[in-house]
Amino acid sequence: MKAPHRRASAHDEPGMTSMIDVVFLLLVFFVWTSSFDKPERNLASQIAMSQSELEEINSQGQATSDTLPDEDAPRSEDVVVRIIEDESGLRYQVGAVDFAAIGDVLPRLQKIAALPTSTVLIVDPDDGVSFDDCIEVFDHAVRFGFPRVLFAVD
Repeated sequence: MKAPHRRASAHDEPGMTSMIDVVFLLLVFFVWTSSFDKPERNLASQIAMSQSELEEINSQGQATSDTLPDEDAPRSEDVVVRIIEDESGLRYQVGAVDFAAIGDVLPRLQKIAALPTSTVLIVDPDDGVSFDDCIEVFDHAVRFGFPRVLFAVD
């Protein structure tokens, strides 16, 4: 005797809703995580390290060509722009000279950038300084033509 033929119903098909949800979540995850790479490409910079920090990294075997200075490169002068936040607000210090506003610092940076040496500009913000103020100095330094702009870390 033959088994009775069963009619296919809509409930017999696999549910696609959960599969669509999983694919959508994976898509959102990869799009979201890939967006974190953009600032690194837009803001290409190195971190200024002291010689003792470089030696410590080198002794641990973690040094890369990005962290160690090139021995054959011509020596350059470092210009440190400190961004200091106190009770009166932000003030800037280029070398030993204090400035009250970013507008006062810009002509000085432009003159330094015009010098024939390969000057390295190091942005050294205090702990309370916002990242926007650091990026403003960085943007002006790049626009003025500094070959290297670094951020200092303590």
